[in-house]
Amino acid sequence: MKIISLFIKILQKKFMPYLLITVLFLLPVSCNKKQGSGYSVLKGPFRQSVIETGELQAVNASTLSMPRINYIYGYNFKIVGLAEHGKDVHKGDPVINVDPSSVQKYIIEKRESLENEIASANKLKAQLINNLQDLKAQLRNEQASYEIKKLEMQSSAFETPGKRKVIELEFRQSEIKLNKIKRNLELRPKLDSLDYRIQQIKVKQKENELKAAQETLNLMTVYSPLDGIFVIDVNYRTGQPIKVGDEVYLGNPVAKIPDIRTMKVKGIVLENDISKIKPGQNVIVRLDALPSVPFHGQINNLGKVCVEQDNKKVFLTEVLISESDLRLKPGMTVSCEYITYEGEDEFYVPNNCILEENKHFYLFTRKRGKIRKTEVKTGPSNNMYTIVSGDLKSGQALELPENILTSKKSDYAD
Repeated sequence: MKIISLFIKILQKKFMPYLLITVLFLLPVSCNKKQGSGYSVLKGPFRQSVIETGELQAVNASTLSMPRINYIYGYNFKIVGLAEHGKDVHKGDPVINVDPSSVQKYIIEKRESLENEIASANKLKAQLINNLQDLKAQLRNEQASYEIKKLEMQSSAFETPGKRKVIELEFRQSEIKLNKIKRNLELRPKLDSLDYRIQQIKVKQKENELKAAQETLNLMTVYSPLDGIFVIDVNYRTGQPIKVGDEVYLGNPVAKIPDIRTMKVKGIVLENDISKIKPGQNVIVRLDALPSVPFHGQINNLGKVCVEQDNKKVFLTEVLISESDLRLKPGMTVSCEYITYEGEDEFYVPNNCILEENKHFYLFTRKRGKIRKTEVKTGPSNNMYTIVSGDLKSGQALELPENILTSKKSDYAD
């Protein structure tokens, strides 16, 4: 105990001067606090705003659907390859692979059919050539027979009339047969060419079908049309995101690739604040994940009908963001500060310094130790301050209305 008492006496002798200096320094500060509330009239830039939440969306997005192909290949196809949800993709990247087996089967069938038609065309061409050669041979034979009959008729002058008549009839018959072969030889190439052209058309038709099938086979892989983020759609049958192995009808959407270079915010404004909001107003957007970085935008569209959302009456808004920033991703939650008023050189005071009486507004100002009740007109306000006008000066000291009730009557000049 004696050691402790001795230690305390040493501390008192050593630190007592510093303790006295500290008390003397704090005394004026304490006195000043009693003289004023610390509030004053402020002057400078002022902003009034409404802050609500929203969700980022891309202004432009490309929808990727199942291939739009002919129904001869089937009606729904199985997905055998799919890019990862949320993956950054680039223009030209393969993102969706569709089972090509039905198209490949069709190609095999059409290739066989084309080969058959080509064989038929070649066979027909050879047959037509042979037929033409046969006709030419017949023409030569008939021409020789005709010449013989002609000579016989010329030498029948000394024959009996009956025999001359027979020779003449045989000559006429040979002439008719010769002319018939000549006509056949003249018409046959035209008719044969029509038959051959028909067969060529059949070959061309099969070639076109095969070419279309091969082009369809290329469509079974879907490529990204732009740079962006791969966002998989929901399978309407299961209510779950589409995955590898799902069967999807032709033309149905599978995914989207939003263009994150231009973003917008789908937001809301409470019905009580809608009178302050107009299209074209400036908006400051902040990511919940990155609140320290402001992004600037403007109200692009304002809903005309009040809707209910989360048990609140709201109007839907669309805010177009001016900046292009890769940190802005679709689906991210943001806060939107709708700027309803901005002034560069305004008088404004703390909200708790304003006294309202019978729809009139007052401030309690301090001057030369006296408190004066000054009537003012109020303007736009925010969570902390209100714009005022009246007989005021920048920096003028203010008192809180609740402190006036406890102050001495001699300090208050009405």
